[in-house]
Amino acid sequence: MTAENFDRMWADLELHAGGTTREDILTLRVIQDSKFNFFLGVQVPENTRMLLIQIGRENVINQWSLPRSKGFEVRQIALPEDRGHHATIQLVLSDRRYQDIFSRLTEDVAASCSREPSEKAMIHALFQRLAMWQQFLDQYGPEGLSPAAQRGLYGELRFLHDYLMPAVGAAQAVPAWTGPHKAQQDFQTSGIAIEVKTSTAKQHQKVPIASEQQLDDTGLDALYLYHLSLREMHDGGETLPGIIDKIRDDLSGDPDTSKLLEDLLILAGYLDEHRERYEDTGYADRIVQIFQIQEGFPRITERVLVNGVGDVQYSVSLSACAPFIVDDGNFRAGIAGCRHE
Repeated sequence: MTAENFDRMWADLELHAGGTTREDILTLRVIQDSKFNFFLGVQVPENTRMLLIQIGRENVINQWSLPRSKGFEVRQIALPEDRGHHATIQLVLSDRRYQDIFSRLTEDVAASCSREPSEKAMIHALFQRLAMWQQFLDQYGPEGLSPAAQRGLYGELRFLHDYLMPAVGAAQAVPAWTGPHKAQQDFQTSGIAIEVKTSTAKQHQKVPIASEQQLDDTGLDALYLYHLSLREMHDGGETLPGIIDKIRDDLSGDPDTSKLLEDLLILAGYLDEHRERYEDTGYADRIVQIFQIQEGFPRITERVLVNGVGDVQYSVSLSACAPFIVDDGNFRAGIAGCRHE
């Protein structure tokens, strides 16, 4: 079942509704092999799209706990066909600008929840998935990633593909990608952390540091800064969808890790529905540099802050970091030592 299927089914329901003026909900059951009842629905005459999930009366949810987000809302109602024995959760498209994303969202929710062993587990999974999508929609909206965010994501995925996956294997590398969870560093595995910075400036390059903790190696065996300097190209170079396709191909035989990657891409703001927007911009490497963050590296950490000062943002000039450059081969060998047997 794909989002394209949902789009087609909703379009068929809207066509079937025709010029109906009487208020009603036209429905079509989906995920036929699930023991739970999932329906696509169209509220007429407005032609409002929704996903409906029937639940037992004993599992009715407190209305105050129902999530809300940009683009969709969640309702719990009693339909005539519920006959007092059931209730229906409605996931409703509330803003047509989000229609493409809503198709992807509902397909993901249905696919993720339909295989749960019990209704309680299904409802729990439903709210977990909605929380993930709520985070995406609140941060990114229907337009997708900004050019700067595209570059940043490309850099993180390049590190994942070029360094971490070959060193420790995909099953360990993908869970180590902590950037989408807004962790202090973008990758963390076995006591080693790596912060990824991507830039397109030609010279006098500086990288922004988000907080006093981002370059703090306290409690870590090692902390590295991976800097990828790029040249942006129109209709040339490797694109953001291109590097994602490479990683997906590498994970094609590992469904669990593939599923985790797709979840992390959503948290990072990437959807295939925006693919065409990203394919005009490609990237070519200018230089790759790796620095080890240790005593003497130009940085601000919590230890040097005056009491009461926090949430520090600053930049680091890379020319001042030259003494801390790490040889590429030695770096690869170091992270390969993190591989779990």
